[in-house]
Amino acid sequence: MNLVKFLCKRIVAIVVTISLVLGVGYILIYISPGTFYNAANMGQGLSQLQISDPALYQQYLNSLNSRYGLNQPLIVQVLKYIWHTLTFNFGTSFENPSIPIIHQLAQALPITAILAFASIALAVLVGVPLGVLAAVKRNTWMDSALTTVSLGGQAIPSYILAVFFVLFFGVWFPGLLPINGWGTVPEAVLPVVALAAGNVAIVTRYTRGSMVEALRQDYVRTAEAKGVSHRRVVLRHALRNSLVALVTVIGPTLAFTFVSTLWVEQIFTIPGMGSLMAQAFPNKDVPLAITAVFILSLLIMGMNLVVDLLYRVLDPRVKLQ
Repeated sequence: MNLVKFLCKRIVAIVVTISLVLGVGYILIYISPGTFYNAANMGQGLSQLQISDPALYQQYLNSLNSRYGLNQPLIVQVLKYIWHTLTFNFGTSFENPSIPIIHQLAQALPITAILAFASIALAVLVGVPLGVLAAVKRNTWMDSALTTVSLGGQAIPSYILAVFFVLFFGVWFPGLLPINGWGTVPEAVLPVVALAAGNVAIVTRYTRGSMVEALRQDYVRTAEAKGVSHRRVVLRHALRNSLVALVTVIGPTLAFTFVSTLWVEQIFTIPGMGSLMAQAFPNKDVPLAITAVFILSLLIMGMNLVVDLLYRVLDPRVKLQ
């Protein structure tokens, strides 16, 4: 019963928060310079639909007004758009009216998700062992070296590292790894590593901190006093309890990684969500722009909900509130 009550409260909070995000985003685009459907966008859209008859042109404009409420007061437009988006009725974009937005998302979102989850998986595979090693060897030169490298990796933004990769593998040593495109494993190496570098530093630091705290607990000293090997104490007892604290940081890190992919995708010319947003915002393609914001917001809040539930599974003492 507590779980059902918790989920209901969180779902309501997510709906309210996303509605506010959609409303604010719509108003910001509305008051920015330009118009919703300028001549360039309309010309491109009409050429795709092969509309040359003035009557059909007016009919197309009327369909836009009816769908998005562009001829109605701002508050009506906002409420109408929030309702359409929350019900996943995204419609078509202004720039590409012949292609439904849901079809564009179906192509772009899986690519962004693969990049984000692959970078987090790589960060965990590399960062957890490094954090454990730093905790076991704490206050030694190895601990200092790993901490320094972690701080350096966290200080370099992913898009800066991506630019360096393009320079290194595209200019200095061309041909070693592809610097653009998507569809093969070699093409995914550089963007995944660029996204994972900062996450490795975060995972290493949090793993080290939680491991140091776990190794100081009484149950660790009791296990060692009973003759349990130090390796087994570290891997089976201390590390297991440290993963609870690590889960709490993986959720926000994954959410931040989804946002970071937008810039990395542009640098490596990857057709993900970053490409959609890069097309939508400069052209004031409101449906596509706000839909992209909606998807990212939903992913971020959804991941936070999953993390809270996992935290409860890993530590039954935690109460869902």
